[in-house]
Amino acid sequence: MSLVSRRTAIVAAVLCLQIAMLTFGVTQTQSNELGRTYSFVYLGDIHFDRKSHHDLEWVRANKPNDIRQIEDYVRIAKQFTPRLLKRTQASIESGGDGIDMIIQSGDLTEGLCGSRALQETQFRDVRAFIRQYVPRTPFIAAKGNHDITGPGAREAFDSIMLPWLSDQLGKPIHSASFYFMKGPDLFVFFDAYHDHDLDWLDKTLRENRHRHAFVVMHPPAVPYNARSTWHLFWRERDRDARERFLNILGANHVVLLTGHLHKYCFLVRKTSMGSFVQLSMNSVISSPNVTVKDRREGLDDYGAALVDLEPKFDPGTAPQRRQILEDEKPYVTHFEFADFPGYALLHASDADINVNVYVGDSDKAWKSLSLSSVLGH
Repeated sequence: MSLVSRRTAIVAAVLCLQIAMLTFGVTQTQSNELGRTYSFVYLGDIHFDRKSHHDLEWVRANKPNDIRQIEDYVRIAKQFTPRLLKRTQASIESGGDGIDMIIQSGDLTEGLCGSRALQETQFRDVRAFIRQYVPRTPFIAAKGNHDITGPGAREAFDSIMLPWLSDQLGKPIHSASFYFMKGPDLFVFFDAYHDHDLDWLDKTLRENRHRHAFVVMHPPAVPYNARSTWHLFWRERDRDARERFLNILGANHVVLLTGHLHKYCFLVRKTSMGSFVQLSMNSVISSPNVTVKDRREGLDDYGAALVDLEPKFDPGTAPQRRQILEDEKPYVTHFEFADFPGYALLHASDADINVNVYVGDSDKAWKSLSLSSVLGH
């Protein structure tokens, strides 16, 4: 082949590659990172708190039943949360897993402060607290209900946390619903408490071509324990929105990362458009000796009997909560549940998304999961 012919062939190959990249929505940066393997830490609820963050007169007048809860979270933030963050930093420093970021599912703070000024202080303090133990790794948090509970809390989140998230990602973040690309993978954070913009979610997942799609939000999409009315769009009036929401997740084979219920759960939920994974964690470590309780595994364990795990919780609504779980049961194709705090380490590659689950602040995995195998990919 002549030199001219070789050059013509090379040019044609490059043009074909560029056309393919445009057709499938792949940028040059993404093409350079296809096949990349990386890891990230996943944390559930944390509820960082200090007593000085609260107008206790406001709390006693408006949330009197939460005084004991606040006292407990103040103790936990002082005694045990540092151990969790130290473990996270130790994993990062070990370098073997190439941990690029930390993702947290919301309720980063306890909230209930009583004023916008105090809530802003709590947000500033939790930012400094994180950087004390994890000085450099990007830390990206979803919005939780506690983060925006109390007068001025939503405004405080927007004024303090959104600029911080912008700094973490190196791009402007104007809402608690945002997305970013991690190499070939798409991460979408969905605001479960304001807007519920399913058009935005659908468009974001469709128009940003990806290898894997992660969606992060605070409450689960699929109920999985006694508090089976604590998932997004659970009310009857939201039935159509929930159906659309689940189909969006299924069509994109999403890995949904959630918290809120302070339990571990790993399940697969089928929809008319496909299946998605839901992984839930809790990172409120309240004692030095953490044990695994109420372990359930297998489809026979999903259903109304989960209400019996918390017999004292709102007994008057137990029949409704049982029925919700039974109605959901035909769509759940994989189910694991346990009561313990801890964290997870996710490894993303072309072949799979592998998850190591850790109890408490242990450095030894309690369980390993293969997400692609349960999705049938």
